Amino acid sequence: MNRRDAAASGTAACRGVAAHRPRVPALRACAAVGLAVGLIAPVPLRGQARYSGPAVVPPPSAYVGDPSDVVPGHLSRWELEPSASRTLTVRFESPPEDRPDFWQPASRALDVWNTVGGLPVTFRPAAGVEPAEVEFRWTHHFDESHAGTTDWTTDGEGWLRSVTVTLAARHVDGTPMSDEFLLLVALHELGHALGLPHSDDPSDVMHPGNRNRRLSERDVQSVLRLYEAIATREDNQ
Repeated sequence: MNRRDAAASGTAACRGVAAHRPRVPALRACAAVGLAVGLIAPVPLRGQARYSGPAVVPPPSAYVGDPSDVVPGHLSRWELEPSASRTLTVRFESPPEDRPDFWQPASRALDVWNTVGGLPVTFRPAAGVEPAEVEFRWTHHFDESHAGTTDWTTDGEGWLRSVTVTLAARHVDGTPMSDEFLLLVALHELGHALGLPHSDDPSDVMHPGNRNRRLSERDVQSVLRLYEAIATREDNQ
């Protein structure tokens, strides 16, 4: 499956299906740099983690599932053995030569997701030549004014098999992405890497125009619900 999440001067994200790889469904999520239409106020400073726009009425407790607690079957996620946990290996490619600490914000984002209590999926850096399930790459900038993208592949049953997150080192106008802004984008993209969709609440990290350094309670409940649904399905088979 190939999914794209776009993030620009305000981490606005979009979603769509791109060309599939041979025999392996591919999905992409795109994070756009800019304003979410009707939701994000003009941003005075790039990388400023702040939202000042009209409120959005959120669902009761999560943006995954419906009032009957049914998680949509189209959401991809990592396969787990019944009552087991899974650690995903993460590899960062060499950083830009002029920014050796480029991956520090992304490393902080990994730590944030790893603090979710009860989540059976965690991240850790790959050791040496150990195969990585999640790869971080960088590009100078995206022509479409994006700040980050998440691409993944799935097997025939929709389970995630590999994820690639690409972050832009610079905005489309050539100015560097701030560490604070890279943290916001990486937090959002890692949510997609776990299988989360977008939220319509600006207080959630998974909102297309994320300005949040911390996961909301709805982010937490949504990812827990996503993986609890897997456990329930497998236990009932």
